[in-house]
Amino acid sequence: MNITIILNGISSKKKHFYKSILPALAARHVVEVLETKYAGHARELATQAAQNNFEVILSAGGDGTLHQVLNGLLNSNVKPLPTLGVIPLGSGNDFAGAINVTARAQVLLDLLEQGGKPTDIGFVSCKDVNGQSTNRHFINVCSLGMGPATVRQMEKAPAWLGANGRYLISILKTFFTHKPQVVELKTATWNWRGTMRVLAIANGKSFGNRIYLAPDAKQDDGLFNLFVATDVPLLKFLIYLQTLKRRRKVINAGVHYTVADKVEITAPENLAIEAEGEHVGHLPAIVEMKSNEISFLR
Repeated sequence: MNITIILNGISSKKKHFYKSILPALAARHVVEVLETKYAGHARELATQAAQNNFEVILSAGGDGTLHQVLNGLLNSNVKPLPTLGVIPLGSGNDFAGAINVTARAQVLLDLLEQGGKPTDIGFVSCKDVNGQSTNRHFINVCSLGMGPATVRQMEKAPAWLGANGRYLISILKTFFTHKPQVVELKTATWNWRGTMRVLAIANGKSFGNRIYLAPDAKQDDGLFNLFVATDVPLLKFLIYLQTLKRRRKVINAGVHYTVADKVEITAPENLAIEAEGEHVGHLPAIVEMKSNEISFLR
């Protein structure tokens, strides 16, 4: 089997990959490793790998690297698409957690032998900073509110802090400075307008390093799991986060759960959207489910 591995060049787990994972994969398959060298490079490498007829593309990094690889793959215009997979070498690895994939060579070898499974993805149509139409695919979660605010803080944080340090500082700053925002949601069965701290549209089970806002989510049911945390008091919201970390749903009138295959989102302000820790665009937006769009090792 011909495999391309797109490796996050600044991953702190790169030594583990080269020492414990790559030799085992290369012993059974033809493997090429491409390391990213700058922001957005993973997307370019994925497009090239797909166009070069590799059978499998593995994203070796975190959710952000997987997000870029997914979009590069889908923008390649190749039919049929290569099978996609993940080697979780990031700090959060939320999508890998949703599908129970770990960074162990034998796990990856078993998945390669079993082959990919049809897997859902999301598609966001929105506006860029100049008000022009733009779009993006995602495989785990896209969100508004505290998610994009944390992404903005991370972009400002100094690189010397490392990925974990930048995330910790950014989430703390966001937690104490972010103000709830007004949005309106429309699905086929539910309309809602109100003030929210977090709005998440999930194909995976968690985001933000294992905050389980969609513990019941499945990656092949053709539905998103929606989570809305309204303008609940800050201390209460902190308690809710601990509940979510334990994979339990919050039972409170200030938190809403529902499912949908399409969501229209508008707001009085030009609110930002993120997906897998990557800035996507701004409202208004339509988020659509693409059922069984790709083959994924899970």
